[in-house]
Amino acid sequence: MQNIEQALGLAVEHHSAGRLAEAEKIYNQILQTEPAQPVALHLLGVVAHQVGQNEAAVDLINKALAAAPDYLEAHFNLGNALSALGRLEDAIASYLGALAIKPDYPEALSNLGNAQKGLGRLVEAVESYGKAVAINPGHIEAHYNLGVTLYDLDRFEDAAASYRTALTINPDFAEAHNNLGNALKELGRLDEAVASYHATLAVKPDLADTHRNLATVLQDQGKIDEAVERMDVALSHNPDKDGWRISKALFLPVIPSSRDDIEARREALTQSVAALTEQNLSISNPVLDVAHANFYLAYHSRNNSGLLADIANLYIASCPKLTYEAAHCRTKETASKDVLRIGFLSSYFRNHTVGKLSRGIMEHLSRDSFEVILFRAPGRTDQMADVIDQAADKIVVLQKNLERDWKTIEDEKLDILFYMDIGMNPYTYYLSFARLAPVQAVTIGHAETSGVPGIDYFLSSDMTEPKDGGDHYSEQLVKLSALPTYYYRPEAPAEPFARSVYGLTEGERLYVYPQSLFKIHPDFDAVFGKLLQRDPGGRLVFIDDGKDGNWRKLLMERFERAFPNAVDRVTFLPRMPYENFLGLLLIADAILDNPYLSGTNSGLEAFGVGAPMVAWPGKYCSGRCVTACYNQMGLSDLIAEDEESYLELALRLAQDADFKSRMQADISANSHKLFETIETVREMETFFQAAYEAWRTGEPLS
Repeated sequence: MQNIEQALGLAVEHHSAGRLAEAEKIYNQILQTEPAQPVALHLLGVVAHQVGQNEAAVDLINKALAAAPDYLEAHFNLGNALSALGRLEDAIASYLGALAIKPDYPEALSNLGNAQKGLGRLVEAVESYGKAVAINPGHIEAHYNLGVTLYDLDRFEDAAASYRTALTINPDFAEAHNNLGNALKELGRLDEAVASYHATLAVKPDLADTHRNLATVLQDQGKIDEAVERMDVALSHNPDKDGWRISKALFLPVIPSSRDDIEARREALTQSVAALTEQNLSISNPVLDVAHANFYLAYHSRNNSGLLADIANLYIASCPKLTYEAAHCRTKETASKDVLRIGFLSSYFRNHTVGKLSRGIMEHLSRDSFEVILFRAPGRTDQMADVIDQAADKIVVLQKNLERDWKTIEDEKLDILFYMDIGMNPYTYYLSFARLAPVQAVTIGHAETSGVPGIDYFLSSDMTEPKDGGDHYSEQLVKLSALPTYYYRPEAPAEPFARSVYGLTEGERLYVYPQSLFKIHPDFDAVFGKLLQRDPGGRLVFIDDGKDGNWRKLLMERFERAFPNAVDRVTFLPRMPYENFLGLLLIADAILDNPYLSGTNSGLEAFGVGAPMVAWPGKYCSGRCVTACYNQMGLSDLIAEDEESYLELALRLAQDADFKSRMQADISANSHKLFETIETVREMETFFQAAYEAWRTGEPLS
């Protein structure tokens, strides 16, 4: 044959033109003459990779590297073949081999990031992508994948910036428009998210995922009927997505227009769940295909235990693998243990209600009796997250991949798995279906039953539960003598805030409602209206939604129907730094609780700075949290019995300075009973030990 250099040149020409068969033939001819020729071995391996024969590709490229250990492109393409085989650790080693030869190799850095991301090593992946785009700012794939990874880390602003950079390189990059919409949605910039999805569809009108994403944003804006219509469009492009059918059924209003609206939506949901259960649906990945945690049901002020159990059974029927069982849970332990391994799991171990409620428990559990393992899902971190991490004996980072995380948690061989909340985050909701510890419990981070059959206990309090509280849970209800938290008292601002800081004027009495807008039940609108009617000098103050005002607009439509003559005395303040929020509580003339959805964290924040709040216990645990705080303090003067007494207490608190001063003094004298309650931690320890013994012996927990 012609000389090898000429033959290689001809083969590469065929290869570059996509004529793989011709190139393969010449590479083989070269190897018949010179079996260890590294270029021919490498490029023949590349052909094998291109046609999906990755085992052969790995073998050929390894032979090339045996002949030429510093062959840069061979290290790189070996990594690509190993990645295609799912051998990501080996792929990383190959990319690092290429980078050892050429550190400024952007393609190797980008693919290294892909492999790291595939293993859930997201922070490392971000670093690799960042180096790739620093070397080659025009590397659009690295910019895009950097955005995807930052999104998975809940770094939504940074993700949006990466997608925008990719779009400056290619304005018609439909997937970047789509993912930019996803990041904007998480940032609460819903109108911009809608615009990004429409930009996607202008490039690819039949992109089913984008129609689905647009539907979820419309739902988040409160446009439920439009969301359902858009989901139907998504399904018309991808009719095999059974998970989308469930997602569509689970759409609920963020701000219901009325009680009748709630009842109609609940009835439709109940019927849809029953119908879907009969359809033998199949879902491979509910995290991606459904992504619902049934969050808004908790704000209907109804007993949801039956409906949530039905939804859980629908998931189990359509995705049986969700009920994965760890090996060590299948057989009973024969001997009791001195030290129990307890795992704490949430997506909110940071400066969040759940983080505040759980930090002290982890810090103060007896290490003579418990080893504390904290499972941290990828997401936002902050200074509080660092403090919470220090409270645990071991930190285990999850990957938001069910199969991998089941195994990761199983490897810890937990005795108890304690979910601080179920129903706030879709991922932890789906994770809770698996049996990963002999004892699995949840508490009041989200004050609602999970409906999930694999959760054994709901840890609550005598202070929050009505007499029939056990009927409200699919889990066995366990009632501690106090709120199930060890909560650190918030630090009040050093100096009082002036009303002008908030754009509020002197001379009006401020009735502050400090909770999220979606917690306001339509039946409570009339109470707000009567309050303003009885106090012509009063003003209602709310915290805005952080969702482009979409929720505020819907709520104001309700208020305009409920009290049209006083709606001009409603103010929405923008979200603010925590110190400013505490300052607002201190300048309020009266802080208002809500019997349909009370707030444990809101109550503790208010009482922690000595600010009184008017309470009115509702029918369910979720509506009795502030009342529970008063009961724990041994106070009752600001607990209403009905609507009339609630109004009277709110008006008196705002208008009678002596009365308010006495309430503040009572709270100051007794609020220590709410904070840093080590007795509660000891009681929780007793429960955990008893629950484990109940499992071990087969005896019921009394």
